[in-house]
Amino acid sequence: LLALSLGSLIMLSAAQLYPMLRSQSQDSAQLFRLEQLFSQVAMGIEKDIRRAGFCAGTCQGKAISLGNYPGEAENSCLNVSYDLNRNGVWDGGEQQDAESFGYRLRGRSLEIQSGAHNCQGDRWEKLFDPQEVVLTVFRLQRLSAKNNATLYELQLAGYWAKRPAVRQHITRLILGRNQ
Repeated sequence: LLALSLGSLIMLSAAQLYPMLRSQSQDSAQLFRLEQLFSQVAMGIEKDIRRAGFCAGTCQGKAISLGNYPGEAENSCLNVSYDLNRNGVWDGGEQQDAESFGYRLRGRSLEIQSGAHNCQGDRWEKLFDPQEVVLTVFRLQRLSAKNNATLYELQLAGYWAKRPAVRQHITRLILGRNQ
């Protein structure tokens, strides 16, 4: 009888701990997944910043420009240009082989565009599903410049729309070499 009582007490304790452990496990998995998403986007932006300014000829315009969409934070829009097809110019506009790429924060979403070199327009596509990820910070700040190299700080922060307690913030330092 004593063993049965003790066993029941242990089972009740385990039953109460299980939901808490499961919730913590789900939060950890969601945090890891959010960090992966942000890191993947940061690597793409880093690749574009490192390539920005490359030209196999005499390209015209700015390699990198920072701005913001109206109503959004300062430096929450990035446009880069580089000579992807090595034809000596930065192709732009609505062409298929456009060599200008943009990232911007708009309405708590990160958007991407190719072709135009500004923060306006309506051809932008969302990088994350707004039903899934809410972005609170997208900022690129120019820190210093020396010998044709510029150091930038990239910040991304956000959370899961269905689990606002699961938040992530990443910061990356990126060296742009061709500006």
